[in-house]
Amino acid sequence: MENFTATFRSEHDLQQAIDALRKQGVVDLQIEPGVEPHQPMPVSLLGGGLSHLSIAESPACLLQVVVESSRIRQAEDTVTRFGGSVE
Repeated sequence: MENFTATFRSEHDLQQAIDALRKQGVVDLQIEPGVEPHQPMPVSLLGGGLSHLSIAESPACLLQVVVESSRIRQAEDTVTRFGGSVE
């Protein structure tokens, strides 16, 4: 297993990347809205969507991606394609 973190500035881009990553079969996705210490803990996204999160007011969102080792490059390319920045 491999993992990486990506930063998104747009909720729309983030949602598109999440949808594409789910179709690719990632192991887990977690989002941390904003980077401020008072924000909630990361939330797993494999079982649901973003409907209960309000990230529009956050300057950036962090997406943690866990993927099989053989698929990490594909997942990183997908994140980049949808406007994310891989850290």
